[in-house]
Amino acid sequence: MTVVEQSGAAMRRHDALCSFEERIEQLERQNPMSDRTRTNLQRALDSVDTDKRKAFLAKHADQLGDLETVAGLKYADFAYWAHYSVLYAQWLNLDRSPPLDILDIGMGSGNFVMVANSMGHRAIGTDVDNPWYAELCELVGSKRIVAPVTREDPYKPIDQRFDLITMMMPAFHRKRVKGQRQYWSVEDWRILLLGLVENLLKPGGAIFILMTLDKDDQGNVGYSPLIEWARERGARLGRTKEDGPIRHILFDPATTGTFAKTSPQRESSPV
Repeated sequence: MTVVEQSGAAMRRHDALCSFEERIEQLERQNPMSDRTRTNLQRALDSVDTDKRKAFLAKHADQLGDLETVAGLKYADFAYWAHYSVLYAQWLNLDRSPPLDILDIGMGSGNFVMVANSMGHRAIGTDVDNPWYAELCELVGSKRIVAPVTREDPYKPIDQRFDLITMMMPAFHRKRVKGQRQYWSVEDWRILLLGLVENLLKPGGAIFILMTLDKDDQGNVGYSPLIEWARERGARLGRTKEDGPIRHILFDPATTGTFAKTSPQRESSPV
């Protein structure tokens, strides 16, 4: 979630035990949805097994009765996060696309994989070993492979190729060293992206990154240098909402030339 989104949600509390229908109505009162978005969101939530969800809510009832949207248990608010995943999927026109093989790196709770599968695609995801994420993915039916991303190491968690590789709000590119925030360099990103093309992407395939904003040790927030670098490499850039920050990065197609050491001579797409 970006700072812009957090500002509107930080003080919002709700009962995560309510039905999906009630939660959709709550979300719509806050921000009206288009017919397209509401239909896609309802379809995604309808894919969740009713009995499994009842058992999940019973198990965690004491923690989900008064939940902050940005609290540690936030991903139990399935409708909220699925709504955002629907917006990302619609930006990529996945609800109007033929079936694709999709790999979501850093899948978290599996919401985007769930949404993509509900739209008729064959999506799977990867992430670090995390019991909470694993439980959520099992609940929403999202296939999950434990395979952390490591800086400068080739990434090939599965012997398969994909039409689309996504990374939604990645966290693997940042860490603290001696109390100081450190982020990957653009070169670190270039190596990862080149490896994805070589090892995991089908010819003509695309790579989509929903990029987080960088925050320094003083709390100042700004764009990652990856944004401008991607623009120079011909990526299509965009926003989830018209008044939101630029976070969408789409390389389509993504080729070895796109991520060569020397920038290819291409005109960048408009935002």
